[in-house]
Amino acid sequence: MADALTIRKDAMFFFGDGDDGVIGIPGLTADGNVIETSYFFGKTKPKNIVVISSQVSCPLRCSFCELGAERFVRNLSKEEIRDQAFMILGHARLQGFDVDRVPHKITVANSGEPLLNQRLVDGLELLAGYPASFKVSTVLPAAKAATDALARLADFAAQLGQPVQLQVSLLSTSEERRAQVSGGRVADFRGIRAAGEMWRSKIPSGRKVNLSLMLTSDMPCDADAAAKFFPTELFRFRFREYVPTRHGDASGLEVASAVRRAEIKDAFGAKGYEVGDWASPTPTERKFGLAANVIRRMYLDLVGRKPSS
Repeated sequence: MADALTIRKDAMFFFGDGDDGVIGIPGLTADGNVIETSYFFGKTKPKNIVVISSQVSCPLRCSFCELGAERFVRNLSKEEIRDQAFMILGHARLQGFDVDRVPHKITVANSGEPLLNQRLVDGLELLAGYPASFKVSTVLPAAKAATDALARLADFAAQLGQPVQLQVSLLSTSEERRAQVSGGRVADFRGIRAAGEMWRSKIPSGRKVNLSLMLTSDMPCDADAAAKFFPTELFRFRFREYVPTRHGDASGLEVASAVRRAEIKDAFGAKGYEVGDWASPTPTERKFGLAANVIRRMYLDLVGRKPSS
């Protein structure tokens, strides 16, 4: 691991227990900004999951996100992307985890929109020697910079000996609603399909692209609408119920019922999509409301610091 980390710990949160737990670290950058890095573990998880950030805050300001009301600050450097993983793995080791033997997935899904940081792949390249699979979660902005970054990510994934999962936050099967809840210009459904086709062309034996739907009480999640754009051989669906955040609640989002979640899952399965419960929040995540960047917000509350606005 790196000798001098560009991200340091000022506090560490430990939720749950060895069966279902989360370590969260609000990472401090050298210029005084705060990002979130987290470590998810438990007996039901096939891999322990390291979740890192790509930016300080986010330029998209999505309605469901804890960062949605904040001002974007900057991209993280490739070293800052790498060092988050090194930092939290080091602290997980101090908590008794055998991080050198337990399988891991490194996921870029906390602070920021990964494809708007042109240093994303540079940072992942610095982590490529670590024995882990990777996942990059994106809203897929409608910007040339994002398209270029995605193509470079696909080239990186094609050459890497470790699996790389692409996840697109589709959010809704209504393009209008997707545009409403996203805080910036995002790719339309034809653009998402084109991204999936590009991903498959560069990585023929790779995993299907995850399309993530946000399950709220009224979010349109229609299997018939999805089937018009997203072929089952290219895409699978990931369902995650909305975990309340301050900004999401202020935007009027409400948690979907268990009955509605089951009906949506069954409808997509009937269309031939690969579906699963792997994205469902665990009891610990639900109990403490651990959506992305909530731990960062807890830290800011504790130290009496206001988010950027």
